[in-house]
Amino acid sequence: MNKEENLPAGEDRVPDEEPPQEQPVNEVPKADAAKVEEISSTAPVAETGQAAILNLQPETEKEMEVHHHTHPAHGKKNWKSYFWEFLMLFLAVFCGFLAEYQLEHKIEKDREKQYAKLLLSDLRADSLYFVDRTTLLETRLKKHKQFYDLMTGSVAPDDKEIINGFLPLFYIYDLRITPGTYNQMKTSGSLRYIETQQLINSLQQYYEIVIPRANQRLEAEMQFYSNILYPFFINHFRIQDIDDEADSVKVAVPLILNRTGGTNQELLNITENYGSDQRNLHKRYIVTLIDRNKELIRLLKEEYHLE
Repeated sequence: MNKEENLPAGEDRVPDEEPPQEQPVNEVPKADAAKVEEISSTAPVAETGQAAILNLQPETEKEMEVHHHTHPAHGKKNWKSYFWEFLMLFLAVFCGFLAEYQLEHKIEKDREKQYAKLLLSDLRADSLYFVDRTTLLETRLKKHKQFYDLMTGSVAPDDKEIINGFLPLFYIYDLRITPGTYNQMKTSGSLRYIETQQLINSLQQYYEIVIPRANQRLEAEMQFYSNILYPFFINHFRIQDIDDEADSVKVAVPLILNRTGGTNQELLNITENYGSDQRNLHKRYIVTLIDRNKELIRLLKEEYHLE
């Protein structure tokens, strides 16, 4: 038998229930972000409702928000800032210019020394030529003296003696100078690489004054040979009697055509004038060229420390 509690009269027994809890005013049912935005954009809500909707944004969306770092506002530049910017830019450009200038200067120095070596090589070739030419001329001038003594001696020479004495004098002189490097430097404007004015002056004297004058005088000698000496040879000598390569007679009894006392004197006059002109050419021009050549070699070796 169950024991019942005594209740007041007129009241029935009601099961125990939890008192209903009041729903907070600010609580809003959960909804997805799209519905909340739709509701917030279409219907007016109270301030408390708006705050609630804003607080309902998903946590993942909050994490995706990009936060921009705030930068301090740039103030207006003063004249010192502009000055330093200009100075840095100027120094950068100036240093670049100095580096380029230094590189160009080094290139020009290298080219200058290379040209100096080539000039020295040309001048040494000229020097060897002058030695050979001087030796040859001295030998030929001795032959001129011997021929003069033969033609003016007390005993008249025969045809063979005259031909043997004349053939060594029957020659043409040339002037084999090597101006290739100088002409190239002059044409290309590379003479500016040479900074020593004395050296430039000596080069110009050698290549542009003395050599052209010597060639001009030599041209006159070649005309004398072509117009006077060679025609006499054609008119009075027989080619079959002569060994042209050895400058000697190759037959026992050679013959001078139309030989007379007048032709003997004419031949002597021709050979003596020709020899005298060669002596003058050598003294006035070749010796000068030799001296200039030696001076240029000395200057180049001293200026560029060449051997």
